[in-house]
Formats: sequence, structure tokens, C-alpha cells
Amino acid sequence: MTTIILPPRAQWHDRALLKIAALSQKWPLALTASVVGVMECLLNVWQLLQQRDLVAQTLHRRQVWIKQAKSSHSHGVAIVTGGNTGLGFETAKALVEAGFTTVIGKGQEAVDKIEAQTGIKGKLSVMALDLSSQESVKAFVREFKALGHQHLDVLVNNAGMMDIPFGLTKEGYEMQFGVNHLGHYTLTLALLPLINKAPQGRIVVLSSGAMYASTDIRYDLLQSPKGYSRLGHYSYSKLANILFVKALDRRLKQARSKVTVNACHPGACSTDLFRHNPVMNLMMVPVRIVCRSPLVGAMSSIYLALASGLDTISGEYFFDQIPRTPNPVALQEKSQELLWSKSVEFTGVDFKL
Repeated sequence: MTTIILPPRAQWHDRALLKIAALSQKWPLALTASVVGVMECLLNVWQLLQQRDLVAQTLHRRQVWIKQAKSSHSHGVAIVTGGNTGLGFETAKALVEAGFTTVIGKGQEAVDKIEAQTGIKGKLSVMALDLSSQESVKAFVREFKALGHQHLDVLVNNAGMMDIPFGLTKEGYEMQFGVNHLGHYTLTLALLPLINKAPQGRIVVLSSGAMYASTDIRYDLLQSPKGYSRLGHYSYSKLANILFVKALDRRLKQARSKVTVNACHPGACSTDLFRHNPVMNLMMVPVRIVCRSPLVGAMSSIYLALASGLDTISGEYFFDQIPRTPNPVALQEKSQELLWSKSVEFTGVDFKL
């Protein structure tokens, strides 16, 4: 049996995040989210000191999971949102190497790059998808279904926006919440019948440690600039990701579906999430030294998409390939169901297999 060595787990980090979640009732949202970011960078430094061969072990785990998937998904089909860059690029690349016919939402350049790096042709394609438009999401689903795939094995809801100026989606909802949650909510439920037809469909939702900064979601602040906080509203959207996973998991189990849905946190990574904030983007230049590479950050997504032995694991929040305790608010069924009812209200889409 191949030995898998996971990144070192810092109990102090887990306890600190739960403490921050408790303090978030007293602290401003943006401050709390910033403190979480600092904690993530400290964890990265601690892990590198504890495990000097972290990158080598990452590459080893990746190959093990790709090999596992190859043996059980000879004709697998996958979708990765935001697959053109960063974490999504690394996730899409691993799926292609595992033999999956994979679709990403944009980025022909990414297709060319992955084909050049892997030597695998014809497995990756691009279809137009704008998660800030419900009509674009529905058009994407119609176009995907027209391809004639009998099932969808893996859906990775990876795309996201962070720390942006106030803006609204096509339907009039705050952009970070609209893209990070509502767009993926509609995409997931519209594709769910196809995922349910897979031998063992998997849904992976990228969340963030920023969700520990929220005590709730201010639904009354999602349609106007009143009370807008760039990091605070990002925190709302990431808490929504966990609440969605919990609520969807409960519905899948009630329907006796074999589909699993799990959330994961990539950690503090060197990606372009701060591209909309020139000041933060400049500050990230020295900070990138203590940030994870996109490959290391994508490992939990790759794990949940490809690894064997996860057929019955659902409704969990993973960090470094280990289930963790999310923000306690995410464990409240009342909060989960409030998000679900609001999502149905905002999109007109509800659970249906």
C-alpha cells in the first residue's frame, strides 16, 4: 500500500480559527477576515518548517490520486469553473491526467498550456460561462447537455471573486455573493440530474477560512452599497458555500442519492484573487513568499475529486485533505435552511434530481 503523508496539521491553528469565529461577533468583518489571512500565512511558514519536503510530498499524493481515479473512472466527465488559472488550472490539469473529459468555463490559453504540459490532446475544452449572470449559467448547462454526455462525474465549483469594489450581478445582487454562491448554486442544481446518473457523482465546493469571520449573512445588504465591505461580503459568500454544502448534503441523503458534496479550503495561496485591489495586490508581492503555490492549494480539490475511499464522505469541510470543524454558524440547520430559501428566492431554482 502506498504511504500518503499529509501536510502537518496545526492544532493551534484550528483552535485559533474557532476562537476568531467567536470574536467575530465583536470585531469588524474586515478586521476579522484580515486576522484570518495572517493566521493562514503563519500556518504556511509553520508547515514548511515542519515538513521540508512538502512540495515533493504534494506531487507524490497527486500522482497517487490520479492513478486511483484512472482505475475507476475510465470514461469520467468533469467540469471545473475558473479552470483557466490558479487553483482551477491545477485541478483541471489533474483531472485531464486522470483521464477525465473536462470542461472549463473560459481560457483557450489554459487548454493549450495543459495539453502542452501533459501531452494529452482532446480531453479539455472551453465553454462560455459567466457566473454573474443566471442566464449565462443556464445557457452553459443547456450547451453542456447538448454535448450528449450520459452523466457528469465531477463538478468543481472553483471560480471566485474577492476584495472587489461594490458591484451587482446581472440580477442585481452583490457581485461576490452572486458569483461565489448564487452562480454556483444554480449551476450545481441545474447539473444535479446528470451528476446523479454518474456511478458516484462528486461535487466539490471551494470555500475559505474567511468564513470564520462571519457570524451570519446580512441578506439585507446584498442589493445596495449600504454597509458594503470588500472583505466582509467575501466572508459572507464563503460562509454561504459551507451552508450550501450542508443543506445540499441533507437533501441528497433524504433522496438516497449516491452523490457526495464537500467543501474545501485551499489555504493562503499565491493567486490573482487580489487583482481588483491595486494596494493589496502590491502588498501581496512580499507576502507571496509565505503563500502556497496554486498546486499545493489545489490539493484538497484534487483529493475530493479523484481519491478513492470517499464514496460515502459527504457534507464535510476539508483543509489539507482532513475534515475540519467549520464556523459553528455553518452547523446550524436554521442558518442552512435560511440560505437555501433565500437562494431559491433569488434564483428561482430549487432541488430536483
